[in-house]
Amino acid sequence: MTETATGMLEAKARPDADARTATTGPSGLGRAKLTAGGIAFVLLTVGIFWYQFHRIQAGDAAPGWDQLRWGYLALILLLLPMEALACGLRIWIVCRVLEPGVSLWTCIKSEWANEFVAMLTPSQSGGGPGQIYILNRGGASVGTALTITLISFVGTMIVLFCMGLYSLVVSGISKTGPLFVTAAGTLTVISALMISAAVCPGVFRAVVAALSRGFSRLIGAPGRIEGWWPPSAPRSGPPVDCMDRLAAKLSDLLYNYRDDIARFTRQGKGAFVWVCVLSPVFLFSRAFMPYLCVRFLGIEASSAREIVEAQMALIFLIFFAPTPGGAGLAEGASLSIMSEVVSVGFAPYYNLLWRFSTLYVGALAGMLCIARALLQDARHLIRHRR
Repeated sequence: MTETATGMLEAKARPDADARTATTGPSGLGRAKLTAGGIAFVLLTVGIFWYQFHRIQAGDAAPGWDQLRWGYLALILLLLPMEALACGLRIWIVCRVLEPGVSLWTCIKSEWANEFVAMLTPSQSGGGPGQIYILNRGGASVGTALTITLISFVGTMIVLFCMGLYSLVVSGISKTGPLFVTAAGTLTVISALMISAAVCPGVFRAVVAALSRGFSRLIGAPGRIEGWWPPSAPRSGPPVDCMDRLAAKLSDLLYNYRDDIARFTRQGKGAFVWVCVLSPVFLFSRAFMPYLCVRFLGIEASSAREIVEAQMALIFLIFFAPTPGGAGLAEGASLSIMSEVVSVGFAPYYNLLWRFSTLYVGALAGMLCIARALLQDARHLIRHRR
């Protein structure tokens, strides 16, 4: 976790704090980083669409009003809520085991918040803290909200792995070379880190503590270092380790994550099955949406299976794209993968419709949820200070 989660960590250090004011509002979400990410997202998006429109030549076929098939637009609108509903439902199922007081509506809002903040951060890195923020406001502790987010993400990674394997064998995704290696490597590293943190939190804690002590010596502030005990251990006897307060909060999160994973493993085996069942629903709805977009524009080339297979490869390749929201890279990869289906004249219209239906609408809902939550927290903080 980085500056993005600092406000959330503060909440964990004050267990008696009101859950509604546990997160620190805008500062907890890293306003400067989100602003920079938003600017980068807009610039990259405008740039890639300018390129797509600019390369259309006179005489290139383009969609006309008489070609549009409005029945497919109705299907697009019906499919739009599927992703948020499936993701929110799987989060709620995990909450039933770890935080039974969190409502389904809170879980759905947390998924929208995930989409919005992920859109503004590289490699979707901010989506988790955005989701944790909403779950924390809904009654989950920060540590348990982190565990809930990661458990649901495990289901996503399992499906991504299957998509990558299928695409490698069936769709010839290996031809993409560095893109495939990067996507597979990122998935492997994240999986290894999540498993290691749950099994051996002490190793990560030792590294965090060593960095903390080294940094304190570097800035000439050894007084920042204090004793640390595991969250569930009595604070008697010599401390287990020594570190500054921020490192202590990170270490607390690691050990709470380990304890929550152990509890979920004992009590939530059936819930995890449902997580694995629901995870393909939202990813395959995302893969099927382009087929509806293509047909809405009046393009009859290629079958549903061929388009879905191409989208499975695309989702696997760009899921951890380093630009905010995959801006620029997602549209560029789509141009390449869908080039045999979508001609130059149709490409920008298709990509706009595709991005609206798979990203922009959900992110807009998340922006509204985050804005409303921050406004409520600001009002609560003002009343509290009075």
